[in-house]
Amino acid sequence: MILKKFEAEAKKKSSIIGIGLGVSEYHNQKILKVCLDFLQEYNSQVFFFGTKENSNKLLGQTPDLIKNSRVKFIESQDPENSIFEFLKNKSLQTIIRGSLSSSKFIKNIKIYLKREEINRLALLETFNGYQFFYGPVGIDECNNLEKKIIFMETAIKELDKLNITPKISILSGGRIGDIGRDVKVDQTIQEAEKIVEFISEKYPNIMISHDEILIEKAIEKKSNLVIAPNGISGNLIYRTLVHLGGGKAYGAIYMGIDPTIIDTSRVGNYSEIYGALILAVALS
Repeated sequence: MILKKFEAEAKKKSSIIGIGLGVSEYHNQKILKVCLDFLQEYNSQVFFFGTKENSNKLLGQTPDLIKNSRVKFIESQDPENSIFEFLKNKSLQTIIRGSLSSSKFIKNIKIYLKREEINRLALLETFNGYQFFYGPVGIDECNNLEKKIIFMETAIKELDKLNITPKISILSGGRIGDIGRDVKVDQTIQEAEKIVEFISEKYPNIMISHDEILIEKAIEKKSNLVIAPNGISGNLIYRTLVHLGGGKAYGAIYMGIDPTIIDTSRVGNYSEIYGALILAVALS
């Protein structure tokens, strides 16, 4: 269980975490509940970033939070900006997107941390409990061969830092025997073959295979890093598994970024928010 590694590391640490509140009162209440449950198990602090209106709604329902020294509400008309200002000033050690706008959040990562490309590595779990790293999950990620290779090498480094030996499955848009049926499908197959060749030559000790469109095969062979053909298909697979297929997400790591930043779906469920908190502390 990959998450167990993060849990063990998070238990050793204390961190100041920033997390965003959005416009949905329902999702904000869920984020608050998860964070309060988390603080009962882990020795950290949580700063909530939201508008005055959204913050006051939560405080009105839970007034005792004002007395909680490990919880703080930061009111801002632009919480997507304020959370990065606090991170920049080292008032926070790590941040989680929570329910903040994805577009604004990513834009601020690029501005504040001077990043041109963003790559996220999600930790997912199948309906029967098998956990694996997965990407890309952003619709604009890995849209050409060069970006896919950059993503792969960055992911390998992330797993190395976690002392996890990668076992990689590369997915494409069809089977090898489907070549010739569609130009776009052919391209994904050809790119997958090139990625396997590149990684095999550069990292001879890493197990990697092109498992075509057979994502079920990647899980059957216990791959711990599964790579979708592109960001759109990756996002759809993630949503299908988590929101329709009984699986779970535990947040996504913004790779190659210091300090640690963790992504969550704006409508992420309890386990995703809790997992993101564990990742944030463990990696901070």
